[in-house]
Amino acid sequence: MKRLSVESTMRIQPEQEISISYGGKSYGGFVGDTIAALLYANGVRVFSRSLKYHRPRGLYSLDGECSNTMMQVDGEPNVRAENTLAEPGMVVKAQNISRGKTADRDAMAFMDKMSFAMPAGFYYRTMHKPAKAWSKAIPKIRKAAGLGILDPEFEIAGVFDEIYPTSDVCVIGGGPAGMRAALAAAEQGLRVILIEKRPWLGGHFEYRMVTTEAGTPLYQRARELAAKVLENPNIRVFDHTFLVGNYNNNLVTAFQKGGGDEVFTQRYVEIRTQSLVVATGCIERPLLFERNERPGVMQVACAHRLARTWGILPGENALFSIGDDLGLEAAVDLYDLGMNVAGVADIREDGQNDLLVDALSTRGISLYRGWLAMSTKGTKAVTEATIAPITGKPAKTVECDLLVASAGLTPVTGPLTICRARQQFDPRTGFFLPTHIPGKVHAAGRIWGLQDNAAIEASGVEAGLLAAKDCGCDVAGLLEEAAALCDSLPGRARGAKLVAAAVSGKKTFICFDEDTTLRNIDQAMAMGFDVPELIKRFTSAGTGPGQDGIPGHNLPLYVAQTCLSPDEAPRPTNVRAPLTPVLMATYAGSSHVMSKVTPLHAGQVTAGGRMERIGVWMRARRFSDDVSAANEVETVRTKVGMLDASTLGKFRLYGPDAEKALQRVYAGDMTRFTQGRIKYAVMCNEDGCVIDDGVVVKEGENDYYLTTSTGRAGETVAWLRYHTRFDGWDYHLVNLTDAMGVINLAGPSARKVLTKVTDTDVSNEAFGFSEVRAIEIKGIPVKAMRLGFVGELSYEFHVPSSYTQALWDILEAAGKEFGITPFGLEAQNIMRMEKGHLIIGSESEQRTNLLDLGMGFLWDRHKTDARTVGHAALTQAENQTGRLKLVGIMTTDASADVPKDGSPIIDTGVRGWLCTARYSTTQKRPVGMALVEDSLAVEGTELGIYEPGCKGKLISVRVAKMPFYDAAGGRMKS
Repeated sequence: MKRLSVESTMRIQPEQEISISYGGKSYGGFVGDTIAALLYANGVRVFSRSLKYHRPRGLYSLDGECSNTMMQVDGEPNVRAENTLAEPGMVVKAQNISRGKTADRDAMAFMDKMSFAMPAGFYYRTMHKPAKAWSKAIPKIRKAAGLGILDPEFEIAGVFDEIYPTSDVCVIGGGPAGMRAALAAAEQGLRVILIEKRPWLGGHFEYRMVTTEAGTPLYQRARELAAKVLENPNIRVFDHTFLVGNYNNNLVTAFQKGGGDEVFTQRYVEIRTQSLVVATGCIERPLLFERNERPGVMQVACAHRLARTWGILPGENALFSIGDDLGLEAAVDLYDLGMNVAGVADIREDGQNDLLVDALSTRGISLYRGWLAMSTKGTKAVTEATIAPITGKPAKTVECDLLVASAGLTPVTGPLTICRARQQFDPRTGFFLPTHIPGKVHAAGRIWGLQDNAAIEASGVEAGLLAAKDCGCDVAGLLEEAAALCDSLPGRARGAKLVAAAVSGKKTFICFDEDTTLRNIDQAMAMGFDVPELIKRFTSAGTGPGQDGIPGHNLPLYVAQTCLSPDEAPRPTNVRAPLTPVLMATYAGSSHVMSKVTPLHAGQVTAGGRMERIGVWMRARRFSDDVSAANEVETVRTKVGMLDASTLGKFRLYGPDAEKALQRVYAGDMTRFTQGRIKYAVMCNEDGCVIDDGVVVKEGENDYYLTTSTGRAGETVAWLRYHTRFDGWDYHLVNLTDAMGVINLAGPSARKVLTKVTDTDVSNEAFGFSEVRAIEIKGIPVKAMRLGFVGELSYEFHVPSSYTQALWDILEAAGKEFGITPFGLEAQNIMRMEKGHLIIGSESEQRTNLLDLGMGFLWDRHKTDARTVGHAALTQAENQTGRLKLVGIMTTDASADVPKDGSPIIDTGVRGWLCTARYSTTQKRPVGMALVEDSLAVEGTELGIYEPGCKGKLISVRVAKMPFYDAAGGRMKS
């Protein structure tokens, strides 16, 4: 396990040894090693087998650009070994191999010789006929061509957490540009979050020995900047954090890998920021030549970082085929570290850095200008490579165990693309450069094609100041200075134009993940697929685990160079989130329940509430272990009870056009009720299907208070805005859901309790059913409503959240002599069901409209001028037959078990569904509500309900008239 002596740049801790298991053997390494680095240091060269052809694949990159190093780690498949830190005791296994313990041997390797039989679009054109054969063949093909196997019994270990920080400025990328941007913004007193996917800051500076103009080695400059960032109290660094996506209004999502002193394995990170700086830098553009993915072929940064970061010499005898000065720099440095460099083929005819050219000459390393790699030879690893001029002749074969190959750089523009930035191909750099970046988003560093180190840092400063300006900081003078400095430094560097060597393309892989070759691209274009986006789908290039990391830049360049595409200039393919794959466990988070709680939550728990998550809220299902909640129902029916109803949506709607907005979204005529009265109303969607119900109170001229169902509260604002967006109406909608609490006081003794705590006359004559009053209870201002959802005398008290618990305590004390107790959702559900009051979503579904639910009386057919949402659909459906109708049902046998909610109603087929059923103490049998075909909706019709385990014996029910309790409504109106 001897490593190079490169302590100045090395990121491992040689004094702390670890070991992992691979292929049944133990391999040693050090703390700080990645799995791939550790295995490479121990001589492992074949890491996996490719998807279709089962070709051997080795270490090619180090930032997860392809699936070459995907392995199964501790039972988890598809782990990228190249950027996953090794931990003691890890059990690592190779994937996509047939027999054997490692990827060195694979019985399916013969598939490589079958590539001629799998041209572009092979799967699309053949895997559908004959249909009978493919039902048997597909499972076998999937087994033979799979990246990893997920064991259904596998349980992922670890702690998964989530965090939701906010910031003024978020910087993506911890390289020199990103660090300078973060510092520039933080110096203005702003809160800054910096995201870096590697476990440390530094970017492309952190392993390089060349110096700045001041004579400071780049690795040292990286550490200086990192120290400043980590010391700045305004900057929060998320290292080893992978960007997932960035969305509207600068919502940034990512996930962070833990380890070491961290208490989590992975955690989901969701950041809301005012301004965003994208400083993601570049990755290398693969050089395309025959057998360009053979183990022993790797990118420049991969070879250089192996040596400088992990102290591993990537090979003994290397050949370089490169397209920029970074390749020359790496060749010189690796030679100095002890690696023999057989030669450097540089795609460029000229433009090389003179100092680097002299350094090659001093070391006796041959430089071949205008040359590149044409092919490699070897079985499981490179043994020799052929280089030649761009024309292909004359060729020169060189023995080597390592071919360092790169066509140059390509910017990582995914974070810009998914926030709808426009890009255009720049012939000078060979990059797709942003031409328009919407919103408060800025790009910095190498992403602009900058290669000069000072220019990269200056670009970061300017981007950080622009972000500060977005946040309202006065930085005009600083911005002017930063822009002037950027203009004085070298601009965009010239990039290599070459895409592919002059080869047949038979085994020139443009996409490693999907085994897509240049020949496949040619075949697709010959069949008429002439733009990159279509070719990508037809050939699968860029659709594998690495997405567009390897083929994303070469594909549009190659298509454009064939002159068969209608695009005058190369056009990049689309990039979509997630930019990095995320574990479902990370999205799910830890075992704690993420939910909202009402102002009464603590009191409900203390009172013995059995709390359950209902939608986004934690609510009391009942207050005892009796699942039937019979005692709670009896208390409300005979005495008095209280329910926490704070989860209702609550809104204030006001302004000159408030009434017009109500007319638009509610089915009824919202002009026909007066101040002091409550109007029950429903909303429909464009299909006439009921999506919400609630009550509306007119509090003054063009001033309304309205409630919605719990499930709809979060969408009401958007719903009204959407349906009035073109009218130019002047109104305001304020969401008071969290600002107001609601207590439902219900039962025959409810008025007695209320009388004890208020001086307001609450007699039936002064405060009748369906009326609202502003009252005061022991000094607490209350909006009181007379409603009857549970079928009893009932008051709904709407109060500011901070008063809700105090009001509950006052009512509880006043009601003690009347036997007051709390009741939960289960008791409410039983009572409202007996009363025939439906809950949207329980007794309705996406096909049932207002008429189907028997609520047509709420629809005003004559207010066509309001263009009410759903009016046209309801008009068409008014006389339709063959629809589902809501009916009441009761079992024919009083002793029958209560059928389960959601059970199908069948005879020769499914004829409907049971919505809700409970045992009714009033009817002395199970009753409920169901949606059935309209031909079965006649009272007295007998139906059969199927339940699993019934052994063919259906539960017999009959359609019954609703409501099942107090049909005249005297109890809630008295």
